Amino acid sequence: MVLNVNRCLIIPDVHQNIAWVERVLAQETECDLVVFLGDYFDTRMPLKMRTGVSATCAYLMKTWQDLGRRSVFLLGNHDVQYLEAKPACDQHRTPRNLCYKCGSAYTHAAAAKVAKGLSAEFWSNARLFISVNGWLLSHAGVASAQWPKKISAIDSLTALDAEATRALTTMRKGPHPLLQAGTMRGGDAAMGGITWQDWDEEFFDTLPCPQIVGHTASDLGARKNGRSWCLDGSQTCYGVLTGENLAVKSC
Repeated sequence: MVLNVNRCLIIPDVHQNIAWVERVLAQETECDLVVFLGDYFDTRMPLKMRTGVSATCAYLMKTWQDLGRRSVFLLGNHDVQYLEAKPACDQHRTPRNLCYKCGSAYTHAAAAKVAKGLSAEFWSNARLFISVNGWLLSHAGVASAQWPKKISAIDSLTALDAEATRALTTMRKGPHPLLQAGTMRGGDAAMGGITWQDWDEEFFDTLPCPQIVGHTASDLGARKNGRSWCLDGSQTCYGVLTGENLAVKSC
């Protein structure tokens, strides 16, 4: 999906901190598009900083319905594990042999609540990336080895979209490189995929377009690498794209 808008709000990793999301949305009321960078769930967060799983689902559903076409919900590694688990949870079974389980970040109790709380329509509208005003937005970034090398950037994005769709539709048949963790994050892949790439150790600003990601939290807040940015400041900052210009803001 390639979009051009006047003003785009970019909200990085939520991790069930709904109070923070509410503060950001209250500060930015004039945006044409709101893009969430994924990782909506994390049961390891301190209780004082997170809403419960069911309440987080209810908030996501309401926000998705209220914003309508003005919103895009991207998938992070924490979300992909629950998407993979959903068919088994829908049948009241315990998921077995999940390819994309994030270690202790996954619990079956949370998976059952997410399966019940987020509709199939919500999941079908969620994406792995989006291009906005010339920037590539995803949870963790696209490595050059995973970027389809075509004649034009539009052709490359189209090919990447097809591969992202393939990764999600075949996720229960075995691991796909776009969804795998690299060795830097305890995985088996040589390089982390679009939901797992580590900003500090794996990310390089080498694509034709600059990128905006989350995923790698830091108390330093937002960080820049070449033209690209990581906005995961542990729920302290977010981004606003006005045309091609990115402003990093605190909240």
